[in-house]
Amino acid sequence: MASILKKIVGSKIVERSKRKFIAKTGVFFSLKKLSASTSDDLALVKVLNTFEFDKVLDVGANIGQFAESLLDFGYKGKIISFEPTSVVYPTLLKKAEKFKNWQIAEKMAIGNEDGEIEMNISADPLFNSIKEIQDDYTNYHSASGKSGTEKVRLAKLDSIWDEYIQPSERVFLKIDTQGFEKEVLEGASNSLDKVSGIKIEMPLQPIYKNVEWDIFDLMQFFKSKGFACVGVSKVAVNQQSGIVHEVDGVFIKESLLKH
Repeated sequence: MASILKKIVGSKIVERSKRKFIAKTGVFFSLKKLSASTSDDLALVKVLNTFEFDKVLDVGANIGQFAESLLDFGYKGKIISFEPTSVVYPTLLKKAEKFKNWQIAEKMAIGNEDGEIEMNISADPLFNSIKEIQDDYTNYHSASGKSGTEKVRLAKLDSIWDEYIQPSERVFLKIDTQGFEKEVLEGASNSLDKVSGIKIEMPLQPIYKNVEWDIFDLMQFFKSKGFACVGVSKVAVNQQSGIVHEVDGVFIKESLLKH
């Protein structure tokens, strides 16, 4: 009986009926067993634990969604989060209080210089960025538009590395800086050699203005630095056109994969 039901549920007729229902109603739901195939966050935690990463640098933490997910899925190492904007920083501090292995760094942006820089603040803080957002994207998603600015501290990763990292630690670097990823990498020219894994937001059709590197540039850059891509997932999709604006890429040092 179970095998018959499985065949019925997985049949082409049922699948077509399900697609028609979704297209007509806009309602989609799916019950799937939690695994690395169904959850990108769980897959990343498995990578972190498999390759025994001691510390994750969470650059562009916002309110801590990324770090919280890692901890919920069982990452046992330490996380250090960096966030520059006053509007979300208190929430980030509050969230981290219940975790012994989650530290919030001093409020700062990470980039290619040491000093200060002006951040663009949006009604939806997910879009806070040093870069200005494309006009056509704000027409599509009005809450992403600029509602103000804030001057924040800017630091190169190279300048603060020794403050947060011990020489023996295996480090994973996450970069989600809303179009400012190239500048973060430029400020990590020395410390990147000490990083063994990276998760980074990569643009296909950039949401932000004056973004110099796209997914192809980043892929080439990481390959030249001895990294292999071990995962890609969609993160920003235009719900009207279906165009994918950004994806997350996960990279691991090729030398680790050979062990």
